[in-house]
Amino acid sequence: MPKKVFIKTLSKTDIDYRMTIPMDSLSAFQIPEGKYSRAVVAFDITGRPWSFRCSTRKKDPRPKPVLSSGWIRFVKDRCLKEGDEVIFSVAHNDGAEGPQFRIEARKKLAKLFGQDIWSNPL
Repeated sequence: MPKKVFIKTLSKTDIDYRMTIPMDSLSAFQIPEGKYSRAVVAFDITGRPWSFRCSTRKKDPRPKPVLSSGWIRFVKDRCLKEGDEVIFSVAHNDGAEGPQFRIEARKKLAKLFGQDIWSNPL
């Protein structure tokens, strides 16, 4: 069963350049010690793989992790906008090498009686 790594409401920077990852979620991406990035493949709800680069700052005490290299392609494919959400989850399969990531996106459709109304996962 996949475990949620994070749910992120997308900002303008997330839409235009790269997606910042919540710092408390960085350990799920298992960047090797002494390295500052690693390739990450996440599967969408249709099973399509999406390749991203998860990286941190090299010379900063606050690593500020981001997803790039492929991220903007995912944003454009899903027609995501500021305020939409991305959900990253991970499953640790016994037979697989390392964690298997999943990615879902939801579009904010409206607000009704103070509650956000979301699309089905994209």
